Amino acid sequence: MGFTFAEKLRESHLVEGQTAPGREIRIRVGQTLTQDATGTMVYLPFEAIGINRVKTQLSASFTDHNILETDSKNVDDHRYLHTTAARFGAVLSPAGNAISTTCTGKVRAPWEDLLGSDSHSTAGGCLGMIAIGAGGLEAALALAERPFHFAMPRTWDIHLTGRLQPWH
Repeated sequence: MGFTFAEKLRESHLVEGQTAPGREIRIRVGQTLTQDATGTMVYLPFEAIGINRVKTQLSASFTDHNILETDSKNVDDHRYLHTTAARFGAVLSPAGNAISTTCTGKVRAPWEDLLGSDSHSTAGGCLGMIAIGAGGLEAALALAERPFHFAMPRTWDIHLTGRLQPWH
């Protein structure tokens, strides 16, 4: 029998390791997603690495979580994220554009991979991609083209049989 979609997807992104459940693997990351509540914790360590441009195919920085500005903290974070996006070559999505998890067609694509700096990044899995939420340092390393490593999860093979009932 041939490979499942999930098996083909993970093998195409595998850099190192065995894809047996529980074994550590490393995958290459082509896309990253950050947002204003977590983005500063990604770009601060990325700056410390000393690379002058993101190395991913696409990195998007969304301003969509902390848009209420009652003091200077959010304004300062937004200013920082705007300047780092321009400086490092990330795509900036300003406040009012949309929430990062709903912009699936603009950032994510089937057969691709995404490492995001929040738990909602996994929504990209609905599009047939590897989509993982991680911490700031892991996302910063992905921006620097370092493989992301994690324990291979167990997957289930589901076979659907029969026919759908007619829609009324």
